Amino acid sequence: MAVVTLLSDFIDGTSMALAEDTDAADLNAFMTANQGRLWASVQQRRRQRQQTIERRGPGTLYFAADAPGAAAVERYLGSETGSAEEAAALQAMRSAGVEIAPHVGADRERDVLLNGRLKDLKAQAKANGFG
Repeated sequence: MAVVTLLSDFIDGTSMALAEDTDAADLNAFMTANQGRLWASVQQRRRQRQQTIERRGPGTLYFAADAPGAAAVERYLGSETGSAEEAAALQAMRSAGVEIAPHVGADRERDVLLNGRLKDLKAQAKANGFG
């Protein structure tokens, strides 16, 4: 079964990754059928913890079609930003065919993504080369 993961970095310096199983064939099919559901779950969990829901720019979606891809995403998310382990995990995700795409929710996030105004972000929040 496929797994889709949403990673978001928030203005309070915290990050949250939330994953769910899906029967969708690819990321586009998931987003068409379930638009906003994963982000709504992130918002709900953060409100329960009394944390901000305002992100530092767009989030990132990872779509793994199978268990090896899902494991590669988990390794990537668990690695230290900028490390050799992170680079190897990113390569493993690409080799496993994991789809990676920006996730925008608010108009402000869309503006940030399209106009390249990603300021004061931690290195892991600066997404390069979605594909």
